[in-house]
Amino acid sequence: MHFLGLDFIVSSIFWLILVFLFIFIFKEQIKKLLYGASTFDLFLTKLKTYLKKTYPKIKFNFDIIEESKIEENPSTRKYLIADNIVTQFIALKIDPSSYPSGTPSNIHWSGYAFHCEPNKDKLPKDWAQRKQALLARDKKVCFRCGKNITAANMEVHMIRGLDQGGKYFLENLLPVCKDCHKLLDHKKINYLQIKDDLYDIVKTS
Repeated sequence: MHFLGLDFIVSSIFWLILVFLFIFIFKEQIKKLLYGASTFDLFLTKLKTYLKKTYPKIKFNFDIIEESKIEENPSTRKYLIADNIVTQFIALKIDPSSYPSGTPSNIHWSGYAFHCEPNKDKLPKDWAQRKQALLARDKKVCFRCGKNITAANMEVHMIRGLDQGGKYFLENLLPVCKDCHKLLDHKKINYLQIKDDLYDIVKTS
């Protein structure tokens, strides 16, 4: 019985060594099997397609994909990439030389110039018309990121604020999406749609 017990122990140690050796040799293949490497490729495809379609004005830097290779957990790696993209979005600056220098006279209307003058903190009476004019001028996209916008979900950013002597001339107004409006007006960022969308891509790929 003592001999059989010792034999069992030796045999168990031998098989454990073989198992650990197998895991060590094939750890990369096992990792891919456990985490599903193909889902990472799917994530990248969905991410780049979303960014190109939604934010055509922004040339995102994808160096983070290579840099994040040291992260072994694909799920964590995806979030690292998503957060990096959000950081790039937040850091985007508008080139002042791209500001509109004029507005076609055909989209002006009677009383346009008069209502450009600020009246305390009240918006111009023709505010809705001004928003439509901005959409027409900038082809219904956010001036900062290129995201499609409508009169219902657009915000208006003043290049030169009222406190700086700015007025409601169309040349001083930019149509922007809600995310860009928060960033341009330096508002407290509790929520950004882009982050929510990117996290959804992580969760579904």
